[in-house]
Amino acid sequence: MHVTAIVAHPDDADIFCGGTLKKHAERGDDVTIVYMTRGEYGGFDTTEEEVAETRESEAEAAAEALDAEARFLDFRDGRITYSMENRLELVDVIRELRPDIILTHFRDDMHPDHRVTSRLVTDAYYMASLPLAQTDHEEWEPDNVYYFGKPTADEFDPEVFIDMSDQQEAKEEAILQHESQVEWLEEHGGVDAEFDGLVEGVRAQARTTGRTRGAEFAEGFVPLHKGTSEYLE
Repeated sequence: MHVTAIVAHPDDADIFCGGTLKKHAERGDDVTIVYMTRGEYGGFDTTEEEVAETRESEAEAAAEALDAEARFLDFRDGRITYSMENRLELVDVIRELRPDIILTHFRDDMHPDHRVTSRLVTDAYYMASLPLAQTDHEEWEPDNVYYFGKPTADEFDPEVFIDMSDQQEAKEEAILQHESQVEWLEEHGGVDAEFDGLVEGVRAQARTTGRTRGAEFAEGFVPLHKGTSEYLE
């Protein structure tokens, strides 16, 4: 099986689905994290290029902690837009990687990059199987898309839960590779106030989710197609 997470920013996969990715990697599945941007807006008094360089290096280290392959696209942080050109770029990425399942952002999210990424991935998933929608690679149809979301999102109500109690430590290790972002999110406050005490907050949320399923730690997802949760374990 091949599991691909398509996320807007370098730390998103680790925070929202890192335990699930690590669990699949430990099963022997191929795991890829596709980063839409290099997160160049997520920094202090420095240039976008310097922030992007730091965050790309951190993302590669985090992916390694999860036994995943890192792949970077060239969208611009805070400026991902919905267009046919961008949709077709993701169609070609899906066709090239040929994942069985895709993990990505839920549609209801404060961050505009998360919302647009969710829509682009959903529509690219549909188009990837169409033979007449021509790109550089042959058509491919993943089995399903699973959405992760912030606990503060009003509409996000997980239906599939992954017990990743044995992977929580690796998830936290991956998050801590984003050293610049641990500092940024804790200092930023305001719109990212839910991330005050980043690792502690992520751990608390995973414990809360796990408690509802009889697990120490768990991650929750909403599937695009219902009744096929056996693909995500």
